[in-house]
Amino acid sequence: MLVSALAALGWAGARDARSRDLVAEARARLEAPLADAPGIDRIQASTAISLLSRAVELGEGGDEVQGLLAYARALEDYQRGDLILAEGELTSAWHRLGRSADVNVLAAAVARGRSDRARAETLLAEALSMDPDHPHGLLLAADLALDADDGEGALEHLDRLVEIAPRVAAVHNRRGLARELAGRLDSAEDDYLRAAQLDHRAHDAWINLGRLRRRGGRHEAALDAFDRAVRVAGTDPDAHLGRGLSRAALGDVEGARSDFLRAAELAPNDAEPLLALGDLQRDLGEYTTAVETYRSAIAREDADAASWLKLGNSLALLERYLEASRAFRAAIRRAPDLAAAHNGLGASLMHLGRTDEAILALDRAATLDARDPNPLLNLALLHQRSGEEAAAREAWARALERDPESEIARRHL
Repeated sequence: MLVSALAALGWAGARDARSRDLVAEARARLEAPLADAPGIDRIQASTAISLLSRAVELGEGGDEVQGLLAYARALEDYQRGDLILAEGELTSAWHRLGRSADVNVLAAAVARGRSDRARAETLLAEALSMDPDHPHGLLLAADLALDADDGEGALEHLDRLVEIAPRVAAVHNRRGLARELAGRLDSAEDDYLRAAQLDHRAHDAWINLGRLRRRGGRHEAALDAFDRAVRVAGTDPDAHLGRGLSRAALGDVEGARSDFLRAAELAPNDAEPLLALGDLQRDLGEYTTAVETYRSAIAREDADAASWLKLGNSLALLERYLEASRAFRAAIRRAPDLAAAHNGLGASLMHLGRTDEAILALDRAATLDARDPNPLLNLALLHQRSGEEAAAREAWARALERDPESEIARRHL
């Protein structure tokens, strides 16, 4: 009997030791450093759930383990995008564990996912008051600042993160974004390069670097960065789109066309690659093809006023003024203060002989953009065609004030 009892005690001790090991391993997964999990979406929540579930089966059923299990489930729900379920599990985690930095950071991420910025900031402030150097908390605080285009605010957190985790590509990539927002473009480029050096798979850094270089007119250097992004992540549509834009700027028409088509294929719900392709076709004088491409882009996403403006301009170039006027009106419905759309509408109505409506549209365009001479040039032509010489002369003069180099305005004065 004594031998049996000792054997039972030995087995129980081994079971307890194994369950403690499982909990410790799960905790290590949930508290992974940024180098292993550069973002809470990268924490191995499902593995932690499996480890904790096995510990519970071995008899570990206290509040700490149950709370960790609820936290891990909330994390998994968040990673799947099920924010409502995540909130329910977080309530259970708080009940079992009390307030903790980890749980608050996750709750803040869930609030951000639900567009509740105020709650996210409150939860995050509480988390960082408990642990000022919480890596995922600092990263999330930086992301909230970046959401608000607050580069300086993001840098406060990211500079500290670089001290804590100097070799994490995601941190340098975000600091590049923050520095770019703050106007520190040279430093931003350094950060993007550093991110790419730290992680050869960090295609986002190469895309950001290419975008920054293209913004500065450095199209060869931008092309090199986008090429690298494509090599690392050949299925990323932004890499192909950026490379296409760089190729177009360098005169590689067929290369650009190929990239835009590939980006459109990889992002079937995104209008931007087709808009870029339409712009290329328009610049090549392929107006009919451009119209069809713009229509395809709008079929994907019709809320963007600029897409309708591009369509209207191409239709006007084909002298299809009635269709153009409808496109310009669609742009105005989406962006009532878009001066170029009012100008396009006025010019189209002028060609359709609808003089009074054209004057109203052109006057509106001239008011909305006090620097653009084009609405006044169109207005002058309209008055001249109507035989209203005094009104035409006034419009020519106003156009010349806006653009002293305008030869057409100067010739008519």
